[in-house]
Amino acid sequence: MASRILFHALYPRTALATATFFAADIASQAIVTSSESGLEALATGWDPVRSIKTAAFGLGIVSWYGFSSSFILTKIVPSGPGRIGFATAMLQAAAQQALFAPPLTFSFLYTSAALIHDDENAFETAKEQMPDVAATAWSFLPWVNGLATWGIASPVVRLLALNGIACGWATYLATIATPGAVVDVAVF
Repeated sequence: MASRILFHALYPRTALATATFFAADIASQAIVTSSESGLEALATGWDPVRSIKTAAFGLGIVSWYGFSSSFILTKIVPSGPGRIGFATAMLQAAAQQALFAPPLTFSFLYTSAALIHDDENAFETAKEQMPDVAATAWSFLPWVNGLATWGIASPVVRLLALNGIACGWATYLATIATPGAVVDVAVF
């Protein structure tokens, strides 16, 4: 039973989280590089070590954290067999954003500052960034995740769609965590 759970739930999520954070960091570097000196500079300015470190966060933290939070949320807000209802999907997305996203987001901001950007004041940097990031997250993530969870019937397509959303969000986080990067996001 445990090996089946690992094979069908944890391994695919781990692979997707790792690939998502790797791609998000490349996209973030492209955004920062293109705003400074044009997109062609990414070819010479891409930092693969940074992307690997960001992917390691996806591998080591996000995959297990996502698996655990999904398991816990299904116990708190159960959904019956078959397609998930709209109210349940929105409640699960809001609970995810309230209970699990803040520590995960803060840990990314801190880890990025400390391990990727060698910030000696990583904790303070993450503390400064967190309120704006949380406000941005609350403005759309529960809605987008809830609608994707409710509106996409196929579990495989739903997982890919949610990881697409996660890739966009991880790109935003990686860009916010880049020292000197300016990110202007309008909160709805």
